[in-house]
Amino acid sequence: MIKKLTENVIVVGEGGSSNVTIIAGRNCLIIVDTSLFPEKALKIRKFAQEIFGKPIGLVVNTHYHPDHTFGNSAFEDVNIISSQMTKEFMEKMDMNYIEGVWGKGRADRNHISLPSKTFEKKLSLNECGVKMKLYVLGGHTPDSSVVFLEKLGMVIAGDLILNGYHLEITADSNIKNWKNALSTIRDLSPLFVIPGHGEVGGVEQIKATKDYLMRIEAFIEGRISKEELLSDENFSSREFPELFVYSVENAFRSLVQP
Repeated sequence: MIKKLTENVIVVGEGGSSNVTIIAGRNCLIIVDTSLFPEKALKIRKFAQEIFGKPIGLVVNTHYHPDHTFGNSAFEDVNIISSQMTKEFMEKMDMNYIEGVWGKGRADRNHISLPSKTFEKKLSLNECGVKMKLYVLGGHTPDSSVVFLEKLGMVIAGDLILNGYHLEITADSNIKNWKNALSTIRDLSPLFVIPGHGEVGGVEQIKATKDYLMRIEAFIEGRISKEELLSDENFSSREFPELFVYSVENAFRSLVQP
């Protein structure tokens, strides 16, 4: 998928892979998330520079997961910015972790690149002539962040929102914080919501994601049956069903265990 949202914003993603957002400013480009593989990130970099005829000026990582950060090495000659938490999570990734993600062959040929600049909870930027705000909201992961382009009415939500795919509730997800994060995104009143995976949409994605989490809660608390949960179109229409059991197990830990 190569989706042109405006004259200056393109989203690249395919087959459920993480979305990479390209934003063209006056004199340079901003890339949000870098995909799982450096070779793919290099192709996206070349594509972006050929389309817009401008150099890369800044890269932003929304959270630490490899499918959003392991392409960083294709951009290590420019500033890569993330939350301080994201950098700390990445600093803990040893070779065993990297080989588990990439496989030994690719891990031997490549390396991961850490963010070069960080922020704590909130940051306002004006890079490449593009004004943006970065917020650490937590939820999907403790470091889950969003990028808000107020002038364009656009939120780049990372994996706080997945469109058309089951949510990935991980061992460090926090359902309560996730719902709060979605409320914060809603309050920004975006026209466009760019999910971590899937097609670009609008505010309906925020509601669908929050409803998904609330139904998971109702199932774990015994208020609805598994059949009721899975018959809900908000579940039955989503791809990657293998994530469902994994996510429910992690949601149980988040909601029930201390």
